[in-house]
Amino acid sequence: MSTTSLETPPLAQAFEGVPRAGPRDIVTGLQAHFRPGAHRGPLCRLGERCLIELPGAPKLFITSSPVDARAILTNRDGGLSLGRALKRLTPHPVLFGDDSLIFLEGEEHVRERRRMAPAFHGQMMRSFQSTIAEIAAQRVEAWPTGRAVQFVELAQEFVLDVMRSVIFGVADPGRMARLDSAMRRYCRVADSDGFLVKGILGVVLAGRWSGYAPLDRAAQAVDAIVLEEIAERRGRRAADRDDCLTMLLRGEDGGPCDDATLARNMRGMMLAGYETTAVTLGWVAEMLAHHPQVLTQLGRSVDAGEHAYLDAVIAEVMRMRPAFPFTGRRAVCDVDLDGIQIPRGTLVVISIMAIHERGDIYANPDSFRPERFLEVRPGTYTWLSFGGGPHRCIGASLASLETRVLIQALLQRRRLHAADPRPEAPRRTHPMLIPARGGRVVIGRRSGST
Repeated sequence: MSTTSLETPPLAQAFEGVPRAGPRDIVTGLQAHFRPGAHRGPLCRLGERCLIELPGAPKLFITSSPVDARAILTNRDGGLSLGRALKRLTPHPVLFGDDSLIFLEGEEHVRERRRMAPAFHGQMMRSFQSTIAEIAAQRVEAWPTGRAVQFVELAQEFVLDVMRSVIFGVADPGRMARLDSAMRRYCRVADSDGFLVKGILGVVLAGRWSGYAPLDRAAQAVDAIVLEEIAERRGRRAADRDDCLTMLLRGEDGGPCDDATLARNMRGMMLAGYETTAVTLGWVAEMLAHHPQVLTQLGRSVDAGEHAYLDAVIAEVMRMRPAFPFTGRRAVCDVDLDGIQIPRGTLVVISIMAIHERGDIYANPDSFRPERFLEVRPGTYTWLSFGGGPHRCIGASLASLETRVLIQALLQRRRLHAADPRPEAPRRTHPMLIPARGGRVVIGRRSGST
């Protein structure tokens, strides 16, 4: 099902048959619709679709229908824009630049994605695996044991190591140290309360996320170091390198790219992969620690050199705790969505969380059951942790590889235990779902390990 542009529909026909959320539903149910337990919330009780209308704000059409999700995510006629939705509600323009891949539409998006895709192709991922495995082993060996740690923080260190090696490919020790420091500072500022508060005020008062001077300065510091690396690569024409930066320097037709844009894109890839992958790893560790039977079975599977159960565990964690619990588009013209007329300017939001908790797709959706993915692969439009359609996360393969390799390395060398009796609740930030206490676990030594 795809969307098609229409003439402006009469107002009486717009959203015909779609339930309107009342004030109580909005107050008690809007945030809950994008958190675990969404399927029990007020908005889901209205049905698959609902409409929220607030004075002075765009109309908000929310759906938890996989059929709608497919139509929305595969739209190619330009009627539904991801970039317009992101510019209205999120910090993405400030973080990534409003000319980055995620904001492009149509043929321009296709061309840029095609240019970037080889850096994330399966063959490249296989070439990265041994490097990532070495980084994972070194990190796991260095982690403290016998006391509670925040696994998200440990995972961030690992992901940054991977970024330096396979994304940037920086070899000079001095430049690597400077890039490491600059990247950490940039990530801290991007995750700071100051950026969050100023951004939210910008959305409320001006209709878009505001810029933030400390973030601009941190971004410039990262970009300056990447530009040094780019200049050196161009000077020596290091064709034998196989990191992502080298591949992007070659460009789709072998010609050079604009260096400033490339540096900004590299920073954007770093930030996108750094935070989401680390959060996913934090949830994997936290949920395994609170499900000892699953952890025991996974340990046996890893020791036997099998991968199917680990992949199922990761898929189930990402179903229950998707880093981004929703995605959206903005209608740039009047469109028809499976018979529902949606006027221009409407924000069309897919509740990934609510789809992941549909009982008709996932039996007992509140239960952590990796077995559900042993015989059935995650559905294209019923499992949306990486989005879908032309804008599906371009780094999904790398993120999956990092997650798989680190958990393998951890369970081969260490043991996991829950730091607290109760599982961690999620909290929202920018607008991710992250473990409220950072994924607190206790890492123990395996017998015979150092």
